[in-house]
Amino acid sequence: MEYPGNYRVSESSLPQLPAQLHACCGAAGRAACHRPSDSDSPFRLRPNYAVSSGLYGQPASARRATARGGRKLSALLAALLFGASGAAQATIINAASPSYADVSSAVASAVDGDTVIVPSGSATWTSQFVISKAITLIGATTTDSVAGTAVDATVITADMPGTTSIPLITINSTAGKSYRISGFTFQDARTVRTLNGYINFNGLSQLVRIDHCHFTEMPEQNVYVIANGAVCGVADHNVIEHAFIVSQTVPFHAHNGNSDGGNLGQAAWSAPTNWGGSDFFFVEDNYIKSTSTTSVNSCMDGTQGGRFVLRHNHIYNDLVSAHGTEGAARGARAIEVYSNDFHNSLANTSGKIRSGNLLFWNNTYDGTALSSKTFGLQTQRVIGYWQSSSPWQTADGSSPWDVNDTEGNGTWVDGHTPHLYYPASGSATATGGSTTTLVSSGAGWTSNQWVNYGVKKTFSSDGSSLGAGNLILSNTSDTLTLFANGYPASPTTWVAGDQYQIHKVLVVLDQTGRGPSDLITGTPPNFLNSVTGTKAWPHQPLDPAYGWNNTEGATAIKITGDLLGGGITFVENRDYYNQAAPVGGVQTTGVGIGTLANRPASGKNGVDIIGITPNPPGTAYWATDVPSINGSTDNGALYVWRGGAWVLYYQPYTYPHPLVSGVLSAPTNLRVVN
Repeated sequence: MEYPGNYRVSESSLPQLPAQLHACCGAAGRAACHRPSDSDSPFRLRPNYAVSSGLYGQPASARRATARGGRKLSALLAALLFGASGAAQATIINAASPSYADVSSAVASAVDGDTVIVPSGSATWTSQFVISKAITLIGATTTDSVAGTAVDATVITADMPGTTSIPLITINSTAGKSYRISGFTFQDARTVRTLNGYINFNGLSQLVRIDHCHFTEMPEQNVYVIANGAVCGVADHNVIEHAFIVSQTVPFHAHNGNSDGGNLGQAAWSAPTNWGGSDFFFVEDNYIKSTSTTSVNSCMDGTQGGRFVLRHNHIYNDLVSAHGTEGAARGARAIEVYSNDFHNSLANTSGKIRSGNLLFWNNTYDGTALSSKTFGLQTQRVIGYWQSSSPWQTADGSSPWDVNDTEGNGTWVDGHTPHLYYPASGSATATGGSTTTLVSSGAGWTSNQWVNYGVKKTFSSDGSSLGAGNLILSNTSDTLTLFANGYPASPTTWVAGDQYQIHKVLVVLDQTGRGPSDLITGTPPNFLNSVTGTKAWPHQPLDPAYGWNNTEGATAIKITGDLLGGGITFVENRDYYNQAAPVGGVQTTGVGIGTLANRPASGKNGVDIIGITPNPPGTAYWATDVPSINGSTDNGALYVWRGGAWVLYYQPYTYPHPLVSGVLSAPTNLRVVN
């Protein structure tokens, strides 16, 4: 097999090639461009392991034996290698201008593997642009994602009047094929809120890339780039400015948990977590800045079983977020946030996620002090966030989709009905209330005995909010003070004659710290657990969140349950672990850090309060000097104590991403077609 570098390209064609084809990443990119003979060339066969989820990990000794026994090229790099070889017949097609008509004409003449070059200039597109071919679309804009600057050479402005849900660019991808957009400046002239993204990647490709683009401030654009379907790949070296006007504009959204062709994330939530694997959407080496001077923004979000990795970015006035399992769609599935530098001029937090597993490490924060030195874990179904409109119901301790206290003592038995704490049977009757209180004259409760329990409306005297629930914040002898949040509906109103029950939830569906579930099937609101054939909690094993080496100056930034976000079911050193020093040679709590030689002799096993996880993951240790097993510049390995041994749980995926390091960058064999 010959390498693409062995083919010739006419010298007369070279001046027509934009800078991206010769130096895909500016100065940094030139260092990442390789000849086949280079020792670090992506064309050299070398191992590229994806560490499987810690839930299925083996002791470190077994991992080492497996590695010695025979290393194999990952499916992704194999696909890239053969894709590069196949690119021998690729063609460069030059669009006459950036106009919609000229770019459409160029793309129409392209076939899979071709590159379409869009020259310098500006154009306004008034119709959606759909790409269904596996091509590279390259403009002449260049970016410096460290300084946050761009040379805006090829400028595309969206102007589709009256549209509120149509992306400007939609890429419909196929598994095994590669798609790339590079070197554009994107603007938006629309004056109505657009909710479904500026650029949407759809389909099943794990080889998508968007890079070296400049996204200018687009206040009416809800999301800039969405990874839909089961799309994986990378967004790199972009410069992004986004605003907070009416609501947030989020640069990146991962909705990529839908390999089953749906849009609810059921497939991702029934699959292993696969920490350190390739089946994530990677956002790396970007400059991301919120331009708002009054409100904080989110730089990354996810839902529908989305998996994303946010790493090595320069981020200004932004936090990290993820949607939860609240509406019909499941929430984000798995999130890695590491080696980013965050800079704030507003009081901010480091992040808040409402579902999904989390690895949060090696991030730095400076500028205006964080308003909370925490990364918050939320479960907003607990606070009545979606009320009775959710197909999963409010997590008040009675929903069949959650783990509820069934025995009246803080324990759960599968198949038992939720314990009714108050009244002893039936329902109690309110004598008054409001959106924030429920009054039950003569109840005789002990002060604050119902804190963090849930109250559910079983009968509505005025026909409102039947089935809705609320988190109880405090109580007197006859009055419950409630968390009053009814978004997206109105808050629950309590009036005389309403009937209610009090229950307690222990674990919420898809909360952070829980792993792959039984497959849930059906359509909302008629979901069923495919294992039980009923509406039932889907047996999610313990898969804790881990955080280490996140700092604001000398202050550690820690993961915690966000009580105001309904995070009442999270317990440190059970559902999540933060950096901690060993005690007497034992990692008794948290995550230790140091060289592998200094790893404590033992750790502490995890505890699954519902008893379904074999050898639950427990305390952990980050060994800083363990070399990468996949050619990454990110060294280190996370070992977790489980079953009486240290188990290799996680190593970072290849950095830079293989799509960035040159495999699919610029074939040297391209011929130019005008």
